Amino acid sequence: MCFLMETRLDKEGFVQLYDNLPYPNRIIVKYPDSSGGLALIWKNDIHMELINFSANHILVKVKEVDGFEWFLTCFYGWPEANQKEKSWKLLSHLKDFVEGSWLCIGDFNAFLTSSEKFSKQPPINGQVDAFREALDICQLEDLGFKGYPFTWNNKRPGEANTRIRLDRAVAMKEWREKFQLNSVTHLSSHASDHLPIILQSRSFGHNRIRRDQKFKFEESWFLWDAYEAVIRKAWNQAEVEGAGLDPIQEKIRLCGEDLLAWGSAKTISDTEEIKSLQKQVEKLIAENVTPESKAEFLGVSKLLDELLLKQEIYWAQRFKIS
Repeated sequence: MCFLMETRLDKEGFVQLYDNLPYPNRIIVKYPDSSGGLALIWKNDIHMELINFSANHILVKVKEVDGFEWFLTCFYGWPEANQKEKSWKLLSHLKDFVEGSWLCIGDFNAFLTSSEKFSKQPPINGQVDAFREALDICQLEDLGFKGYPFTWNNKRPGEANTRIRLDRAVAMKEWREKFQLNSVTHLSSHASDHLPIILQSRSFGHNRIRRDQKFKFEESWFLWDAYEAVIRKAWNQAEVEGAGLDPIQEKIRLCGEDLLAWGSAKTISDTEEIKSLQKQVEKLIAENVTPESKAEFLGVSKLLDELLLKQEIYWAQRFKIS
């Protein structure tokens, strides 16, 4: 499933631009004015029931193949400082609709610690405390992350530059116990002031393995010198707990996912160049913004856009054929 914010699109506009995506199920929420807008899209193999929605949230109930049910809130907090109290009132209100396990993900337009903000302007402690108190009341705990520490950058040069971790995933204890292998990763982005985040929810069981997507090793991967290093890295990074053969089987499965993702990319033209450009983007994002670095960023972004467009066309054709 995928959650999008600030789309600035109504249902018709969203379908016109994104109808080729392989997500046939959609919930589109339009702001009263031309700004904002939320969209939750998902595939047919995900069983989801809409509970309620507003201009700042979408609440659904998800049912796993093993019968386990949990609640998902896709959240967009008020960005204005004098409106943030509305975010925490809404969060508290949504808790009344939750029965059991709860995950909340999105742009809260707030941060939890001073280390989550890089700016000449000091953080406002009252706002930080209010966000933390709201999560405590709702029994929600931050899931952490991997990658670059800030998810929003105003991209202004020098002392005017501000970077904050605004986007996150938080969950109740019941959800964390069910999906003990969950991970949140901050991805790179050159076209937005926000970084996209990806949440992988994994449990020790096999209930999330789909039979139509079994892992198959491709002999052509032997032609690439890097395949052995990919296997070693994936195996060493797969952190699992437990006794018996289950942890070993889980490590094999996770290793297979990483290897499949790496191997699949070898069939796409310009993949290595795209990865190189993405690394340049990540490096430039992490540096202090100057007129020179901004010009370099725009140049790299333009080239990256061109290659990504080619890749998008490739996958669109592949999807139609299949």
